[in-house]
Amino acid sequence: MMQAQLSEENRLFRDAIREFARKEVGPLVEEAEETNTFPRQLFPKMAAQGFLCPRYPVELGGGGGDKITECIMVEELNYVNAGIAASLMAQSGLATQPIYNYGSPWQKETYLLPAIRGEKIGAFGLTEPNAGSDAASIKTRAVRDGEDYVLNGTKIFITNGPICDYVIVAAYTDPARRGVGINLFIVERGTKGFGVARKLDKVGNRSIETGELVFEDCRVAVKNRIGDREGGGFDQIASTLLEHQHHEELHVSRRGSLR
Repeated sequence: MMQAQLSEENRLFRDAIREFARKEVGPLVEEAEETNTFPRQLFPKMAAQGFLCPRYPVELGGGGGDKITECIMVEELNYVNAGIAASLMAQSGLATQPIYNYGSPWQKETYLLPAIRGEKIGAFGLTEPNAGSDAASIKTRAVRDGEDYVLNGTKIFITNGPICDYVIVAAYTDPARRGVGINLFIVERGTKGFGVARKLDKVGNRSIETGELVFEDCRVAVKNRIGDREGGGFDQIASTLLEHQHHEELHVSRRGSLR
């Protein structure tokens, strides 16, 4: 498999984040793994260096890098600790990309920009107890009621779920249209009817805070729906996951090239 070539900018970024990972992340690993607690201070610390969301434009607070830059970020963090890397990777991709690609100006101002700055922690709520990789089989419902939607359902194995300030939730607005009738909604922590049922304990990667999220008659404003119409969420999910997969493929193609 062809290995991606590093530009001078990529190499400078690699050296900087490698040093950051060694000095700032490494000392936190033992406690994070023992206590099943993510060191939240890493979000603003990394953002201040342009490391948290390295591929978003500089004018939004990101690092302004390319896809290789993001892969370098993931590799260097994984070298120190895979659990911490996974939580930060969710922030830079799954929890922000749908808003960046499809969100309204208000959604970007309210959620995306603070997330890029490390001021808000995001999560991506797709997986359910009976629906994992098959997104079309989710059961969570969002029923329109005036200027709100009422959400009901459960999400599980959600990275950053117990500590998130907002979660992007996949729900059916029209379950009769399998797959097509899905929408994504941004639900804030503290919204009535939204709760963390439990933080999941794990055998490994305990530094990731992974949770089960429950929505019980949770009212979410229409303006929190990603996209300007009902439906279309399945394509947004597919695009987000495809980008995530492409990231993994690039990561694998370069494995061993840095060290």
